[in-house]
Amino acid sequence: MNTHEMILKLEQDGKYKVLERLDAPQVYNDGSPQTPRIGIVLDTETTGLDTARDKIIELGFVAFEYDASTGSIYRILHEYGGFEDPKQPLSDIVKQVTGISDDILQGQSLDEEEILKWLNQSSLIIAHNAAFDRQMLERRLPQSVDTNWACTMNDINWQDENISSLKLDYIAYKLGYFFEGHRAVNDAQATLHLLSKNLPDTGRLAMAELLTHAREKSRRFFAVGAPFDKKDELRERGYRWLATYAYTDNRGSNKKGVWSKAVPESDISDEEAWLTENIYQGKAAQFVYNDITANNRYSSSEFEAG
Repeated sequence: MNTHEMILKLEQDGKYKVLERLDAPQVYNDGSPQTPRIGIVLDTETTGLDTARDKIIELGFVAFEYDASTGSIYRILHEYGGFEDPKQPLSDIVKQVTGISDDILQGQSLDEEEILKWLNQSSLIIAHNAAFDRQMLERRLPQSVDTNWACTMNDINWQDENISSLKLDYIAYKLGYFFEGHRAVNDAQATLHLLSKNLPDTGRLAMAELLTHAREKSRRFFAVGAPFDKKDELRERGYRWLATYAYTDNRGSNKKGVWSKAVPESDISDEEAWLTENIYQGKAAQFVYNDITANNRYSSSEFEAG
């Protein structure tokens, strides 16, 4: 009995599910794409979760060739993994999660030239939780600001695929594979592998679904000057509080903090009407907004006053 037959036998009564250890391929599809593009899947390991203060300690990426019209992935073009010394001791939790020690990082620095060479060639940078990785990268390499980004966590509707957790290792499990996580290159490889799969319920190619959402335009609203007693309505509507957002109110006072939400282009008119009628109650609406494309989505600039 060969391996395939053993797997079928184990899974046939539904009592078992066999997962494959990821052995990252160098080619996903033979031939050449009709509409060739270069994509990069990128991941960072950091000293913490504060995108304004913490530092990158490891950066890894996988550059690959894909077809912009179909989303099919072809050759792996390049892989990079590098460490950087944050000039401060790592916390115990970071050491535990990543397996990276202070000794490994001592004297290390990222190869900026190599990283920027590939970023500049790419049409799209992809991360699992791009709002984190993009902002960490842009602080470390401001030259990378003018790039297009997509997010495997947010630009694929996992709920529609009956996948309840957005954690990368859980999504991988649901798609039939597992990997050694919390190292930058490993996580980048696992994210790219995810994009090569057909989604379990809709059957759409994951990369095609990601590209569809990345190309959509949206608008982020900031409910400036919203009355305090409207906070529950805003929260129920899907707004979240941005504590660092700074603005000047209609009286000329400097303020910090605002309720904010991004909506697709098709919902802009409805959202403006809802804010005007329900939050500002017909008074002169004070909300402001940023228009969003893949070029500024997930960047810190998406969340700042325009």
